[in-house]
Amino acid sequence: MDISLTWLALGPFSAFVMSLYFLWHLWPYRDEPGGGLLIATVVCEGIWTGAYGFALLVFDPVVRQLLEIPIWFGKSFITVFFLAYALEYTGRAEIVRSKWMFLLGGIQLSSVMLVATNPLHQLAWSNYHIDPIFGAATVAYTHQMWLYMSMLMFYSLTTVALLLLLEAFVSYGSVYRGQTVVVALSFFAPFVANAAWLFKWVPHPGLNLTTTTLTIHLALDFYGLFHLDMFEQSPAARRVGERAAIHDLGTPVLIIDTKHRVIDVNEEAQRVFGIDAVGDIGGRLNDLVETPIDVTADEQLMTVRTDGERREYSVASSEVADSTGTHVGYTLVFQDVTEEKRREQRLEVLNRVLRHNLRNDMTTITGYAEVIQDTDDPDEIRDHTETIIETGRELAELGDKARRFERAMGESGERQRVEVGDLLADLAEEFREDYPGSRIHVDLPEGLALDTDPAVVRLVFSNLVENALRHDTHDRPRVEIGLTEVERDQNSVVFEVRDDGPGIPDHEVAVISQGEERDLEHGSGLGLWIIQWGVNVLGGDVAFDGDEDGTVVSVRLPGLVDAPSLKV
Repeated sequence: MDISLTWLALGPFSAFVMSLYFLWHLWPYRDEPGGGLLIATVVCEGIWTGAYGFALLVFDPVVRQLLEIPIWFGKSFITVFFLAYALEYTGRAEIVRSKWMFLLGGIQLSSVMLVATNPLHQLAWSNYHIDPIFGAATVAYTHQMWLYMSMLMFYSLTTVALLLLLEAFVSYGSVYRGQTVVVALSFFAPFVANAAWLFKWVPHPGLNLTTTTLTIHLALDFYGLFHLDMFEQSPAARRVGERAAIHDLGTPVLIIDTKHRVIDVNEEAQRVFGIDAVGDIGGRLNDLVETPIDVTADEQLMTVRTDGERREYSVASSEVADSTGTHVGYTLVFQDVTEEKRREQRLEVLNRVLRHNLRNDMTTITGYAEVIQDTDDPDEIRDHTETIIETGRELAELGDKARRFERAMGESGERQRVEVGDLLADLAEEFREDYPGSRIHVDLPEGLALDTDPAVVRLVFSNLVENALRHDTHDRPRVEIGLTEVERDQNSVVFEVRDDGPGIPDHEVAVISQGEERDLEHGSGLGLWIIQWGVNVLGGDVAFDGDEDGTVVSVRLPGLVDAPSLKV
């Protein structure tokens, strides 16, 4: 093999030695974001510069042409690894592992294979021959289409990588200014030298100084890495943190533009509002979210039905501005305040009901006690005493009911599979013992099961049955519990509880519908409130209807466990 020393090889060999030195210092950073990929990039630079420097010493035409394979391997894959490094360094690691990056690698590998087999098809170049200059084994050839396409890929991938790094500077400011400027400048000299060779702007067609200018590139990269702490201030953590702050947040977040078109949603918003993160992007806000939202309001409340449950959200809107301060949209953050609102309502109603009943019942007890004190009539004393005892019992029962309710609400939340038919059958048997002669019928299809809270379900139906039996004046009060509807699309079912009692007074139903107790609109007790609250906790709905012939209460509960054979 004919080898001749030449000073022209000093440039690429200097870059090769610098690559090795760079790798030695870079190795400890291999686990940092982009560290391993930057190592791969420098390895490709080492292959490219080392092979090219050695090729300048070889005048054997066969060996010289074989050396084009490692030269083009390094040149081709340096761009792939550098782009992957830029993606991971700036917090876009998911793209590095995508099929697109593997496709780029496949294209570059195909390019290397075409170079290796070029003597068979001449797609990369033709008329390949050694054309010495300054004693170096430089080569000249006619550039063919694939060579231009390969170099276009080289420039394109490198430019995209540089734009990603520049975007970090634009997005995050001066923190990454030094690293960004240094990395961008490091590619200027190799780009110019390679373009000069490619388009034959050099005095001799074989004069390619790209590998020599890589010494400048490596020196600037080395400075950016070890003197400007490139890996100590990686934008990946910041970008990933911002993404996590929005997309991984357990609170729905929508970002809209000034025309109220949705431009971004996080995973929780997709779940709550049923928004498709791809197909619905660009759609108008009020077309995707059922409840109208005023984006200019500082805070507002809205009710959303999600996964078959009704939830209340507080909506906070804030303006979004670009780097110039121009208003470009809004960020809407939805905070689930369902439990907070329910707790406030429970405390308010419990306070009003207990205070109202306590005042009235104690007034009754005190009044009759004073009458007893001032009378000697045994019959009158007996009647008033019975009234006092009955009023005291009712007051004690009210306190016990409030305590049982608060305990059940405090322990709610543990959902499990509940065979509703079995639960209500046991409940009916208990009431038959407490109310002899009562007719309680439970007619539910086999296989009906809900993923729900059994304690709260029991509390709701217990109060429904108890209210019906206590206010029914018939000798044999009747209560029927059945299933009227299966809403598979909403994953819910609708129960109906029917009795033959006097019906619920309109003013009591009105109080429940308004959602709060008012000074002049008190309900007679806690039964209806417990039903309403319990159904809300379960994520369902309740409706009261009836007249002098009886009461019908419809209860819709979510959590249907799929049962294909279930029929109404």
